[in-house]
Amino acid sequence: MSHSPRVLVVDDDENIVRAFRSFLKKEQCLMDGASNAEEAFSKLNRTEYGLIITDIRMEGQSGETLSLRIKHHHPEIPIIVITGYPDLISEEEVKTLGADYFFIKPLDLNELRKALRKSLRLNHISRHEES
Repeated sequence: MSHSPRVLVVDDDENIVRAFRSFLKKEQCLMDGASNAEEAFSKLNRTEYGLIITDIRMEGQSGETLSLRIKHHHPEIPIIVITGYPDLISEEEVKTLGADYFFIKPLDLNELRKALRKSLRLNHISRHEES
C-alpha cells in the first residue's frame, strides 16, 4: 500500500506538466495533471489530493477562479500558485484567493521543494488530527 501524497498540477502548458511530473516523482509524490480549471475540479471531486499546484493564466476559467473554488469546497487542501506573468497579479492578491504559496516562472526549485514539503507535511498532520 502506498502512502505517497497525491498532487494535482493544473497548467495548460504540457511542458510545465511534464516538468512537474519529473520533479514530483523525485519527491516521492504521485501526480495527476489537468490542463484547465474544469478538468481540475472534476478530478478533485473524484480523488483526494494533498496539494494543488495551479497556473494563473489558462484557457477557460483562470487559476484565480479555480483557487477560490478549491478553498470554498476543499479548504483543507493547500494551494501553490505559479505564474509567468507577475505583472498581472501580486502575491498579496494570490493569498486573498486562498493560495498558500506564490511562485514566478521560471521556478526556483529549492524554494518550490520547501513549499511542497511544508504543505504536504501540514496537510498530513491536519488530516491525522481529524481522525
